[in-house]
Amino acid sequence: MEEERESVSKQNEQSDNYSNIVSGVIHEYDGDQIINDSESNAQRPIVKDGGCNGGQAPVEEISSRHRLSSSERSHTLAEDKIEVISCPKVNCPEKIIFCIDASVEMEKMTFRSRAGDKLSPKQLVKKGLAMFLQSKARIDRKHEFALILMQETAIWVRDFTRNPRDIQLALDDNLDPPFCETCDMGSVFDKIADKVELPHIEGNPEIIPPPYTVRLVFIYGRSHCVLEFPKKESYNILNLSPHFFLDALYLHEPPSQENKCQEVFDTVCDLDIKGLSYILGASRNPTKVYDSMAQLLAHPLQRPVQNDAAYRIGSSIPTIPVPENG
Repeated sequence: MEEERESVSKQNEQSDNYSNIVSGVIHEYDGDQIINDSESNAQRPIVKDGGCNGGQAPVEEISSRHRLSSSERSHTLAEDKIEVISCPKVNCPEKIIFCIDASVEMEKMTFRSRAGDKLSPKQLVKKGLAMFLQSKARIDRKHEFALILMQETAIWVRDFTRNPRDIQLALDDNLDPPFCETCDMGSVFDKIADKVELPHIEGNPEIIPPPYTVRLVFIYGRSHCVLEFPKKESYNILNLSPHFFLDALYLHEPPSQENKCQEVFDTVCDLDIKGLSYILGASRNPTKVYDSMAQLLAHPLQRPVQNDAAYRIGSSIPTIPVPENG
């Protein structure tokens, strides 16, 4: 009986923490930006200003590339001879590795909430990540999470855990972020190849579901530092597996001649050689950060390609006429 009481107490505590996270996000959620239902994720620009530029002229938008529909992706992959195995659409456990930018640029107050509060990318990532972790853990307790911090090279900070709180505490320990002039993306995949065992299937992977999938969620916040890729051996090996996936969220300043936002975003898009990644971005608007984290909740084996995804219920449901006689 005592063990049952402790279990119930822990569940109630986790539920209270989750409620506090949600209520905090809702308080500062920016409702000014309305997305047109007729626009697809890839066809519209990846980032919009969100109406927080103090009445000045609209800022230049970052354009999205490599965001293809399923039919376009099939044609492109056939031309490039990239083999993508179609795995069973099962909800197997995920091993999710968060690689989060730990540079000083993540501390800049570049976002503004509807209430007028200034927020840094780091603050938004922490809140969005908390919601993601708690939601994923509720969907399936078998999901596991690990943490990499990205400075000039990657630092593996936390091994896989099923407790979302472990990742949040590990992220809080990064108290003194450095100024980074470079970003060695190859080191991220070296760490993953060294620490993570990809699932091995005996038989046809198009028929037999994997015991788990591995997904890297890369969150980057530098507007002046383009990704560098001095070596790609680990990257190529990981991408040979049909059970490895990569998503990215880019938080940046408004694009201008003084920064390299478009160039950085292009290098982030170039990470997606399979056409299966979700590449998202946000500038100034906290809404986009929370929306992006929500979009990344979907299981990579069960979601459509990014350009085919729709997030408004009923927007494409045809109206069926009802006969006069019922």
